[in-house]
Amino acid sequence: MPRWQRRVASNVNGHDGTVRVTGPLAPLIGALIGALGGAVYWLAAQIWPSSVAMILSMAATALLSTEMRSALPATRLDVLSRVLCLLIKYNALMALSAAKLPFAVPANVPPALIMICGYSASFALAVSVMATRPEKSMPVSGGALALALLIGFAPAGLLGIPGLIGLTAAIVAALSIIAVLKLKRAGGSKDVLDMTQLLTEVLFYLGALATWRYV
Repeated sequence: MPRWQRRVASNVNGHDGTVRVTGPLAPLIGALIGALGGAVYWLAAQIWPSSVAMILSMAATALLSTEMRSALPATRLDVLSRVLCLLIKYNALMALSAAKLPFAVPANVPPALIMICGYSASFALAVSVMATRPEKSMPVSGGALALALLIGFAPAGLLGIPGLIGLTAAIVAALSIIAVLKLKRAGGSKDVLDMTQLLTEVLFYLGALATWRYV
């Protein structure tokens, strides 16, 4: 078993070693979560309004993501920041649900593809944050980081210019987090990785939404 897998398996009860990502395969896990959310949205949209379908989709992805977090109690600020990000995410995804992709797809499929792109990119960027402080978090080799970024960034190209702009916004957010960590000499803890994934995902959607009307 690779070292990063052994490290994850030995730190599952909350600690700096507990992370939501699994090394270079993290973007694949993110894509699977996004695909699950998209599938729930598509199925629910056959019965209920799109707003209800989006809530059920976000609930499904949140439940799956929660299983990857530790049982440590969250602070009030942490809860408020997560709620704010989720509200922004909901409104951005609702606006993106009517987006026209560069290629023809069935109705209610665009949100699924957009969520796959957002989750895979955000999980890849969480790996990059983890790699910046190897002495205080799980070590990531250069090859593993390159593979994670390649896998995580590739789906955004399917969305065309909006996907690339969204990816740029997510990368800027991740670089800002890395700069703060280096300034404070902090490590890539569980909380930092969780917030990195959520913030970069939200920024991906906002960046894509900001440019979609112009293409």
